[in-house]
Amino acid sequence: MSSLNYITDRLLMYFSNVRCTIVAILLFASLILLQGCNSENTTELVKENRQLVLLNEVKANDYQQESLFPGITQTESRAQLAFGVSGKVHKVMVDIGSQLKAGEVMAAMDLKRYQLVLDSARSEVSKAQIALEEYTSNYERLTRLRSNKTISQQELEASRTLYLTAQASLRDANSKVQLAERDLAQAVIKAPYDGVVSSRQVEPFEEVEQNQVIFSFDSSAKLIIESSIPVSLAATLRSTKEPSITITYQGQSFNASVAHISARATNGVSLPIKLHLHLPDNQFLPPGVVVSVNYRLQTRENLILVPHGSVSAEATSESTFVYSYDSEAQAVSRRPVQIVDIQPTGYWISSDLRLGERYVAAGAAFISDGQHVRVSEEKH
Repeated sequence: MSSLNYITDRLLMYFSNVRCTIVAILLFASLILLQGCNSENTTELVKENRQLVLLNEVKANDYQQESLFPGITQTESRAQLAFGVSGKVHKVMVDIGSQLKAGEVMAAMDLKRYQLVLDSARSEVSKAQIALEEYTSNYERLTRLRSNKTISQQELEASRTLYLTAQASLRDANSKVQLAERDLAQAVIKAPYDGVVSSRQVEPFEEVEQNQVIFSFDSSAKLIIESSIPVSLAATLRSTKEPSITITYQGQSFNASVAHISARATNGVSLPIKLHLHLPDNQFLPPGVVVSVNYRLQTRENLILVPHGSVSAEATSESTFVYSYDSEAQAVSRRPVQIVDIQPTGYWISSDLRLGERYVAAGAAFISDGQHVRVSEEKH
């Protein structure tokens, strides 16, 4: 009986151990399965939690540096007109804004006295001409007589003196005619070229002095822009064949080209410049108005235009950078850049980014160097 009980007890112990072993194996297998599932779920969860970014591709851009300066319109030819003689103004035919053709009379003095002086001078010329003809004839006659020894040498010399004096008198009389003609012409002011009267400083019957300014007169042929630019910009303009220059006035833009650049600075830092203004035939721009002059120059730097959101800054070092994207690692890396110009469409930057390379176009401030990211499917 005791043997049977012993065997029974041993069997019960065996089956109990087997059951525990089976349970342990089942538990171990369950743990392995659960661990595999958790690992797969964790990987998927990490991927889902990656930052979503938009990418742009580096493309070739033509950067043009813009410089804006004020200028003032002027006529290419400007004249301060005056009478060449003093006297009383008799007539004033024009006023401010009058548009004239070359040679049109603008104002005149009383011409009677100048005409009388001219007539008197011409009369003296006539008398001197008659006297010269008489003395010339007499001198030629005496010269022939002297060759025959009919007259003395003294008589010939006296005749020659009278002849030379008559020549000098005629020259003097002609000079007086020229002076009288000049005074008569300078008693009248005429338009020197096609243009417009910009100022008038006389009224009829006023007494004026010689060379006193009476009118300011501007040519209507061409307009120029007078401005000042830094020395560095002047050097660039001199070395650029066809710089892009535009003039803006009241919302209208016109093309311009360089006429002259001064070689001497006026205030130590800037040089005077004159620009030819190219106006369409149906456009008018008055002289004396302030305009904006925009110089656009092609730079030799390899610059890239990127969106504002693609550039991030480090406050501690004040450095700026963008994030380039590595498609194999699905991660971003920081690339230092230098902002050259700020435009409404983005930043012009200088960097070592290559054509075709992709970079984060937005949200650069919310990612970090080496971070794994997800690329948006939206195309840019």
